[in-house]
Amino acid sequence: MTRRVRTSLLITIPFVLLLNADSVIVSTRMYGDESGVRRVRATADSSMQEELVKWTKEVARRYYREPIHVTTDSVEVARSNQISNLGAIEGVTATAADIVQNPLSLVTQYSFQETIKVDFLGNERERAAADVIVFEYRLTMPGKIASVQPAGAEVDGGTATWQLKASDLQLDDAEYTVQASSTMPRWDVIVLLVYVGGYLLYRLIALFVRRARLRPRKI
Repeated sequence: MTRRVRTSLLITIPFVLLLNADSVIVSTRMYGDESGVRRVRATADSSMQEELVKWTKEVARRYYREPIHVTTDSVEVARSNQISNLGAIEGVTATAADIVQNPLSLVTQYSFQETIKVDFLGNERERAAADVIVFEYRLTMPGKIASVQPAGAEVDGGTATWQLKASDLQLDDAEYTVQASSTMPRWDVIVLLVYVGGYLLYRLIALFVRRARLRPRKI
């Protein structure tokens, strides 16, 4: 029996990042083979560049830092990573039920779940600011998203976007869990069935035509 080793890449967001950034976006793109791309992006006033680099590194350890975009008023810092198996990440469950698991189904079913932590210090400033702090989690899955939790996510085809409020979290157990499922038609199976069905129909019609030709004609 093979034991799956879970990689310690749990997303943990320092509350100080949420407090000082103009926006924080955590995104995951899941592919059909359960691999994916993970990305964390934060924007803030251009004077916060060094802090954003530090805080995003804390969020996404061992991720690759993308080029920093700086304008007169703002700075954008992002880190991303290509993951060969999303389900091997700590805090993440990613599955695909294809023809092996459901041989009679005409769709492949995908599911994804992740627990995100927010690192509160628990001081009064954070408690006062929690009501106005929001960060975004964006998930893109194969096919079309069928269900999401928590409810209220904006769904557009295969992408679900949550606006997560810090005030919804308990400071002593600051975890947020998002989950979604999606379906994608098995076009290879559907095309095969159409081909087989068309061939059988052709043979059936040919049989009736041949019998009609062999039937004795009345004089």
